[in-house]
Amino acid sequence: MTDKEEKEMNCSAIINLKDIGVHIGRKDKECIKKWLWENKITIHRLAKLTFVYKVDFECAMILPHVKDRQRKDPKGWQAYYQKTIKNEALFELIMLELKVNVQYKPTTKVKRSKSDEELYKQLLT
Repeated sequence: MTDKEEKEMNCSAIINLKDIGVHIGRKDKECIKKWLWENKITIHRLAKLTFVYKVDFECAMILPHVKDRQRKDPKGWQAYYQKTIKNEALFELIMLELKVNVQYKPTTKVKRSKSDEELYKQLLT
């Protein structure tokens, strides 16, 4: 990986306070910081750059909608969000925030040969 690619990857994973203000409709830095604090998002500083991680911000933005969906549809809300949230890391963070155990389903089905079946039976007996 080149230095330029690494820098682009790191920059896309962070978001500065000015951009957050645009998303939440605030201009004042103190209001933005208060919103971040209320939503339990850690503000990081690197030299003169003040930023938060994009995944933390996205999680905070989606979480109220997820909680509302959870309240309205107690049985189907998790499957709904598993299908709609494309970023798996974001989905995992939301489930952690809500303290929900995620059920994983295998994506491939393994076919056993006859020799595998015989070995399996031997191990069980």
